[in-house]
Amino acid sequence: MRIEQIEAFVKTAECGSFANAAITLEMRRSTVSAAVSALEDELAIHLFQRSGNSLQITPIAQSLLADSQRLLQSANRIRQLSNQHLEGIESELRVARDDALPEVFWHQCMHDLHVEFPQTSTSVYLLPTQEHHEFIDNGIVDISFGVNNAVDPNFRLGMIEQRTVVSPAHPLANLAQVTESDLSQYTQICLTFLQKGQLVIQNQIGRQYSGLTMYELIRDAVLRGDGWAILPTTLIQTHLKQQQLVSLATETALSATYFQCLSRQANRKVATWLKNRVTHALTHEFKGW
Repeated sequence: MRIEQIEAFVKTAECGSFANAAITLEMRRSTVSAAVSALEDELAIHLFQRSGNSLQITPIAQSLLADSQRLLQSANRIRQLSNQHLEGIESELRVARDDALPEVFWHQCMHDLHVEFPQTSTSVYLLPTQEHHEFIDNGIVDISFGVNNAVDPNFRLGMIEQRTVVSPAHPLANLAQVTESDLSQYTQICLTFLQKGQLVIQNQIGRQYSGLTMYELIRDAVLRGDGWAILPTTLIQTHLKQQQLVSLATETALSATYFQCLSRQANRKVATWLKNRVTHALTHEFKGW
């Protein structure tokens, strides 16, 4: 029993004739008919009742059709996975990222990745960039993306602007110029991450702070009026335009940070595709944000 024979049987059953099956398979009618006849001989059953130009599937063949279709699907998947391996396409990609870039971008990005590489399984883990090195070094993930000021130039994909922001109702929003002393008098919403088993607060200025692990959580806390924060503009651009957030006039009102990529599979196709997609977004879609 050969896959080509099973395929000829299934397509003939689906198309209703050898001629139509041959067109679908881009084969000669005689080749399709011979493949079905060979399968009938091997199974010692009739798959079709032939009467002139009429072709009718037999009851036993009808009962075999679903399993035959599944067999073809499995065979096709085996071919695809084998070709994928030969082409250097990963069967699995594990990604770590922070949430500095909008979720809508990542949703579209991962959708396009699955369209481009349908046989590649993916998993995405959301955590602060400062924890990415450990996940890469321990082989937990294959590639990671996120903002990081202290990053090796070899890992930089681009720049992201940052702004010091508060809600319009916050007392700091009324000051024409805000000093570091002014900031230290109010609660700062900070990024929190694990380092050597300890919680670390990033860029803490005053004594009052609220530490959160995701930029979106920090943004939402600022929108509620819980405090001020330094946030990537990629995540707050809409809120600034709609005046739901106010950018403070401070020495660090507008600063920049690097967006990095760490990878264990720098030369693999899916990892490279994803890295290039993020780089393009940073240099085109989010440039100037």
